[in-house]
This record gives sequence, structure tokens and C-alpha cells, in this order.
Amino acid sequence: MKRGDGPGGRAIIIYGPIGSGKTLTCLRLTEILRKRGLRVLGLISPRVYEDDSLIGYDLLRVSTGERIPLCRVPEKAEESWLHYGRLHYAFSSKAFNWGNRVLEEEAEELDRGAVIFIDEFGRLEAKGLGLYGGAMKVAESLQRGGAAIYSCRDDLAERVEELLSGRAGSISRHRAGDLEGVLRDLGLTP
Repeated sequence: MKRGDGPGGRAIIIYGPIGSGKTLTCLRLTEILRKRGLRVLGLISPRVYEDDSLIGYDLLRVSTGERIPLCRVPEKAEESWLHYGRLHYAFSSKAFNWGNRVLEEEAEELDRGAVIFIDEFGRLEAKGLGLYGGAMKVAESLQRGGAAIYSCRDDLAERVEELLSGRAGSISRHRAGDLEGVLRDLGLTP
């Protein structure tokens, strides 16, 4: 699916269920884009394991390699971390504040040909929480150009597209793992 309805840059949505490789796709794309001389910005959320057990996710700033804990299973979370309804993890408000600042700062560089990642737009962001502020700033900045790659679960792809509608010059969706399709939509040959 591909459409364009805004004045500016390109938006790509990488979607799939939990464990389908959305984050791995984003990590691979950062390597490919760097090798092609593009500036790569934004946040990726790699999994964190302890003794082969998934205990949470971090936020990784793509441009610097800085990493901060985002969420953990309740028994590994700090006492001050936030719990949202029935979500499995406790979340760090410090990480959300930091992540939103990173996205807001780096969104200013989109008009200079950068590619910015937002991995992942989740249930909290769909409710206007978590990294929503930064994700919205990136969407608004697309009006000046550049490219943004948002990852999300299948059931949130339409919500992400709504966020981007009227802001991006083109919006396309790709299943996790479709590196060739993403590169093609970025105007790069695979």
C-alpha cells in the first residue's frame, strides 16, 4: 500500500505482530543507510534479556549509541516506574522524557535529508502517551522533507497512518523484513 497526500517527505510504516522482526528490520536498515552515506537518527527499542529470559526493552539513540532502560517486567522495574492498565511491563518516565526530547531535537534535522526511526509506536502512543509527543513532532517535521520510519504492530498501522496523513508526501507500509521494499520507497535501489 502506498499513498501520498501531504507536501513533504516520505513516511514508511514497518508493521507486524510481536516477534516478527520489526526492530531487527530497523537495525538492519540503519546499517544499510549509514553505508550509503545517509544520516540516521531516532530511536530503536531493542529487547533486553537476562539469562535467556526477556525482561524488557531499552531505547537506543541511533545517532550516538546512547541507551536507556525503557521498560521491564515488574520484578525487574524500579519502584518509581509507571504501570498502565494490564500492560505486561512497567515503564520509565525518565526514558519517555529522554526519548521525546531526542525525537523532537532530531526532527529538526529532517529537512537536511536525514532518516529518522520511531521504533515502536505502541499502545501507549496510540493513546497520546509514551513517545507520542516525539512521534508527532517527527510527523509534523516531515512537511519540510526527509524520511521517517515508524514501526508498529499490525493493529496500529492505520493509527500511525492517520498521524502521518496530511504531513508526509508519501506513506507506505511494509511487513517486517521487507528491506528491499523500504529501500525502494526511500528512492534507493536494494
